Amino acid sequence: MLRTSVAVPMQARPQPEPKENDLLDPLWRLAGDLRHSQALIVARHGLDLMCGLLRRGCPAATVLRPGDKPDAGDYNLVVVPLVTALSSADAVIRLARRSLAPNGRLIAGLGDAKAASALARRLRLNGFSALHTTHLPGLVLLRADLRRRS
Repeated sequence: MLRTSVAVPMQARPQPEPKENDLLDPLWRLAGDLRHSQALIVARHGLDLMCGLLRRGCPAATVLRPGDKPDAGDYNLVVVPLVTALSSADAVIRLARRSLAPNGRLIAGLGDAKAASALARRLRLNGFSALHTTHLPGLVLLRADLRRRS
C-alpha cells in the first residue's frame, strides 16, 4: 500500500500577539536587532517581557528581581522596565555597567521626562552615549549605549 503525506511547515517561534505589538512596540524599536542579543530584564514581573524578547529572535533572556546580583559582562541588552523598582539611579547605572558587555545597551522605563533627563545626564557622566527617549502615556523609555574600549 502506498501512503503519501503532506508536510505542514512549522514555525520555530510563536508569532507575537497583536495586542502585545501595540503595547510594547516602542520598546522593541529601542531594543533594535535582537537576533544575537543576550538580554537581562530586571523587574518584579518580567516573564511577559522575556517571552516577547524570545518571540522576536533573542536567543537568550534572563529575568532577575530587583536586588539580585547579575553576572558581570554577560549581556548585550539590559532592560529595567521601571527604574523605581531599584533603590536609585545610581543602582541602575551600577547594574548596567556591571552587566553589559562591550557595546551593550540599556533600556530604562521612567515615570516622567524630568526623571528621564536626570538619569540621562548621569548616564553620560558614566560613559554611556547615543541616548534616546520615547515618550508614552505615563512612561518614558530611555535607551543608552555603553561603549567600552577593548
